[in-house]
Amino acid sequence: MRYRKGVPFLTVLLLVGLISFPAAVRGAGKAPFFYLRTETGAIINPVTGENADQPYSPRQTCGACHDYEAITKGYHFQQGWDVIKDGYSKEKPWVLSNGMMGKW
Repeated sequence: MRYRKGVPFLTVLLLVGLISFPAAVRGAGKAPFFYLRTETGAIINPVTGENADQPYSPRQTCGACHDYEAITKGYHFQQGWDVIKDGYSKEKPWVLSNGMMGKW
């Protein structure tokens, strides 16, 4: 009889989970809607043609929500550009940094 008393509670819990889980998954890992922006912060709208001939600015576009300064200091952003120098490797003089820049 104890088993049957818990069944409605578990049923409600299961239904709440089934309803809320897809909504949580849909919102996970996605960026909210945003506009591409020029270096001056103006919106680029290719549909209306507004500033469509202007280059986009990652600083203005991504930096609105993300720490642009921290991202641009990361290894995957720099790819060795921040340590590039002649003579980086004595064994492989064509290698100029620890990054993939210039490698194949």
